[in-house]
Amino acid sequence: MALANFTARTALAVEDALLLADNASSNISGGNATLAVPHYPSGYTLPQIVVASVVVTLLMIVVVVGNMLVIIAITTEKALKNIQNWFIASLAVADFFLGLIIMPFSLANELMGYWIFGAWWCDVHSAMDVLLSTASIMNLCLISLDRYWSITQAVEYLKKRTPMRAVLMIGAVWLLSALICIPPLLGWKVERQADEQYPKCQVRPTKLYRPHQKHYAECSNIFRGWNF
Repeated sequence: MALANFTARTALAVEDALLLADNASSNISGGNATLAVPHYPSGYTLPQIVVASVVVTLLMIVVVVGNMLVIIAITTEKALKNIQNWFIASLAVADFFLGLIIMPFSLANELMGYWIFGAWWCDVHSAMDVLLSTASIMNLCLISLDRYWSITQAVEYLKKRTPMRAVLMIGAVWLLSALICIPPLLGWKVERQADEQYPKCQVRPTKLYRPHQKHYAECSNIFRGWNF
């Protein structure tokens, strides 16, 4: 599950990559040297976009492949088919789809500075972003609680942790995440102008509702620290 940590660190990796590319383009010496000119509304230069794309693409590959291997191992290996690992498999599913579906389009939107994939996919992408990000964090909470109860109430809790109750706990996590992802589909998003040259695809920012931002990365790192 250490590979799943890359999902939470992606936002920080993008910033580091862009900063590295910016320093490289700014340190050009010589009187006739010219700095790179931004080509997109985002303000990023071509070297920054290239470096960030390569770094984050590698991270996405690791996230997708790593979580896919976790899912395959738990579903195929008899020794791993225990209730405790069901929670880990649920977390791996959320992180797998984050790396496969959400991160590529979010990367393109961040680097280009506008949304080019259409209004329909913007709504679906925003809703799935909230769904998977919330499910990932809540699965981490579920894993942490499961391990906490397994230690503090070892005998009593293990008797109560039946397969049916484990399924209900996992189902509750995904159901609550699905309820939270409904607002973007009902209009809780930044309105798009019909004649806008560079359309945006953003959920309406509030203190309690900011998907795929640093808050997700920070919370994931905290819960993963408790969990492992």
